[in-house]
Amino acid sequence: MARDGAGEWLLDLAQAHRLSPAQRQIVQRMLGMFPDVAFLSTIEIAERAGVSQPTVTRLAAALGFAGFGEFRAALRDAVLAGIPQQRSPARPESGVAAIDQERANLDSLKRVIAGDPMARAVHLLAGASPLGVIGLRASAALAQYFGYFARRVLPAVSVCTDAGAVDDAVLQLSQQGAEALLFFAMPRYPAATVAAVRLARGLGLATVVIADNPLVPFAEDADVLLVAPVGTGLIFDSHASVVTLAISLLDAITRTDPHRTQQRLEAHEALVDRWVHDA
Repeated sequence: MARDGAGEWLLDLAQAHRLSPAQRQIVQRMLGMFPDVAFLSTIEIAERAGVSQPTVTRLAAALGFAGFGEFRAALRDAVLAGIPQQRSPARPESGVAAIDQERANLDSLKRVIAGDPMARAVHLLAGASPLGVIGLRASAALAQYFGYFARRVLPAVSVCTDAGAVDDAVLQLSQQGAEALLFFAMPRYPAATVAAVRLARGLGLATVVIADNPLVPFAEDADVLLVAPVGTGLIFDSHASVVTLAISLLDAITRTDPHRTQQRLEAHEALVDRWVHDA
């Protein structure tokens, strides 16, 4: 999701401390409560986040504050600093607001694409043959999109979008000599995706996960976590930044072996006349 200055402050604070999965989940819920969250009681936050009041209180301590009162005062300072808050998705002009949000999401990718996690992901996936790509439910189309183009430039690509078969797919990829898998994990995060990530690591496979938030509860199960925020201004999430990150990742992978890439692209071009229709 797109975040304002106060949300960025909370996210940076959370990333600077070692939080439990439950605590990361509370922070993730709080990111969607701005600006109201700075003026809520522990009971109100607990009710909205679906946790107990003591859990919210312990979060403040885990973030380095003497108590919840001190934490809330810092939240208020961040909110009252004059940073515009994110727009409501319920407005009539939500389509226009969604475009603005996606622009902000795309802008945030600059740091991701230029960062060390991206470089590590490229290193892991460039040497994977076969390359397994997994995306379930809302992430299925993303996995198929990546796999469609990856097959044109990489020697062996296997895409799984079936939750019922994902464990078998991970096991088979391991038996075929795969060294790393790419997972797309967009909200709502399927339990089968998280289980498959953990199975892959248990089998000795490296896991590269593309998710919408650095505080996803399975972040520690990823060897590399790449974050591409989703657009939340429409009735369903939009994935413009996720698609851009995915194709940027594939582009970077192809650049590790430009000779192979060129050969495979030329071979594909030789087949284009068989299926393309020119008006």
